[in-house]
Amino acid sequence: MKTRLGAVTLLGLALTLSACGGGSDGTPAPSPDTFSLGTLTPGQPQEISTKLKINIVMVGYHPTAPGQVVGPQDVNPGDFLQELPASGRNVARIPSAYSPTVSGNEPTGNAYNYDYNVVYANQSFEDGFFSYLGSHGTDKPVTFYQKAYNCQNIPADGSAPSCDTPASNISLPITGNLEIDGTTAENWLADNASSIGVDSSQYTIFLVNWYGRPDFKFHSYTQASAADSDTGTVFGSRASRRLNAWGGTVRGTQTQRVWFYDLSANPEAWTSNWNITDADVDGDGVPDYRMPPIWEYGTRKASYRLFSRVGADLAKVTRYVALDLLFTPSPIYRVALTPPDMPESINLNVALEQGAGATPQGSVLNPGLSQSRLQVLQPFAKLTNSVRTSPLTGDLRADYLCLFPTVSADVCSPDRADPTGDRLFVRGLNEVRELYKTSTAYQVPIYAFNDDQESQDGLLGVAIDDGVTGTQALVYSFLTPSTFADFGYGFTDTITHETGHHFSLSHPHDGYDSSQNVEYGPSGEFAYVNAGDMSHTVMSYNDLSRDFGQFNLDSQYRYLTAAYLNNAGAVLQLVQQAGTDKVAAVRSVAQSADAQFAQALSSYRAMNYLDAATQAHSAYRSVIDAARAAGVSVQAYKWYERLNGLSLGQAGVPRRVNNYLPVQGTAIRPETNEFLNKLRNSP
Repeated sequence: MKTRLGAVTLLGLALTLSACGGGSDGTPAPSPDTFSLGTLTPGQPQEISTKLKINIVMVGYHPTAPGQVVGPQDVNPGDFLQELPASGRNVARIPSAYSPTVSGNEPTGNAYNYDYNVVYANQSFEDGFFSYLGSHGTDKPVTFYQKAYNCQNIPADGSAPSCDTPASNISLPITGNLEIDGTTAENWLADNASSIGVDSSQYTIFLVNWYGRPDFKFHSYTQASAADSDTGTVFGSRASRRLNAWGGTVRGTQTQRVWFYDLSANPEAWTSNWNITDADVDGDGVPDYRMPPIWEYGTRKASYRLFSRVGADLAKVTRYVALDLLFTPSPIYRVALTPPDMPESINLNVALEQGAGATPQGSVLNPGLSQSRLQVLQPFAKLTNSVRTSPLTGDLRADYLCLFPTVSADVCSPDRADPTGDRLFVRGLNEVRELYKTSTAYQVPIYAFNDDQESQDGLLGVAIDDGVTGTQALVYSFLTPSTFADFGYGFTDTITHETGHHFSLSHPHDGYDSSQNVEYGPSGEFAYVNAGDMSHTVMSYNDLSRDFGQFNLDSQYRYLTAAYLNNAGAVLQLVQQAGTDKVAAVRSVAQSADAQFAQALSSYRAMNYLDAATQAHSAYRSVIDAARAAGVSVQAYKWYERLNGLSLGQAGVPRRVNNYLPVQGTAIRPETNEFLNKLRNSP
């Protein structure tokens, strides 16, 4: 489906922070109509560049000894590191898609110089971890997808795979399934990392291999009790939710930044690594690159993967999953929302469009619960929620159905560049304009369509942009009788997920690599990046988390720190443009805020990201309050006041793709596709 997914440009960022000033040491005295500050640079974009240590811990892998031949489970650190980028830079992905060139991406103001620390776990650590797994797992039957691996087939009718003899091309049939809670394994690694000299409060990826030891057991990881907040459907019990990776859990006052990836775990559904037979698993006509179980690398059979590719594959996972999607991801939208006046009050404005025979609100929506989970993404704003209900009938239903046309010709809005969604978008735009006539809070317009008919084939929601600048605009969430009753979804978790997009966050299965200027998703040569969903976040598709994880919080607070810094600079530029008397009135506050921003940057570089955002917010508020007290007009960007529609002939139509294959630059992608929907609803 064509959607408007997008976002606008943050107020600039391209320079590393530098100090300037003047005084008795001979440097020029500040001009009376400008500010001379050490951290803030009014009128210039700023980028917070930080050195970020990345711990890469090999557990069950070993370096090649000098003079020795590389073995099937050896990982040469030199070759491994050659695959990794030296640096990274975040961009607002959807606003960037509106740039006329693929190189004109909009930075968020966050850049990283990676300092890699490769550690090979010692025998004591490995013995302890694998003993822990063996003693804390529960023996369970071999699952649907483990049987599918053995048979290399799923019956056309979707029934459980069964074969008298394992497929001839697999190396080792699965005969057991020790299920281990992923969070407990993550916590063990974090708690014991210091014994091998690793600080797990730094970003740490554990690359795990149990295979080859005498105590090896076929195993998988779970979040077995994970359930939908409205329906109680236990997604964690499904075979498709047996994992080979996990991490990102928020653990009270103990900060850990850990993700592990285990190639020796049982083959699983989410990255389709159970299938080592078919080249194109998702049916888009392009071969899909997967990471098979470790025993499929370099056997005497017609191997799926050369043994020498183990290290290179682990490096791919480290770069394109851990770094780009989890540790330092790029957001889809600008975090500032209304630059340069970032909001202090935010209302989650839910319009429940209720089908006559649809399930009542109380069974499908808990707005207070969604609000409480979203609060962490906007820690300095007062969040509220409101719900209004309308019947999903008449013109509203006709406009809604235009999102899901049943004919190829556009019968809804043939003169628009976004044909399928324009009528519903314009309806929402007009309602938003009315809302702001009586409200000063920032409104997140959330439309929850609770249809009593099967109007579409499984889209749960989408967070769309304004279609002109890429600013986040409306949030849609959808239920049909089958998505509720058969597949077990309500609105609460979907609205949390889609509003997470609106506030900036991306999926953990699609993202951007700045060194290559490539955006990608779980398809083609990047099919394996669906492993990013095997982490604690409601932004994933596997429905194993209801809230936001450590990686989400770190990223959001970094984006906010840079946004407060740059928007404070923009406000001071407005003050300078207003004249010498305004500069004089604000100067002392600007100097105090400048010192506070310096403290924020110190916290930021110490990885105390919430502290950094808190200090930056306080400094930003003092600047904007002082500017207004001095009579300087500071206006928020209001997307709903700047639109007159989107015609087919308009210049600057954004780059769009209808798949997850990699592209140069950035592009607006669909929220989901048929393959991911099928995977999400699989047993």
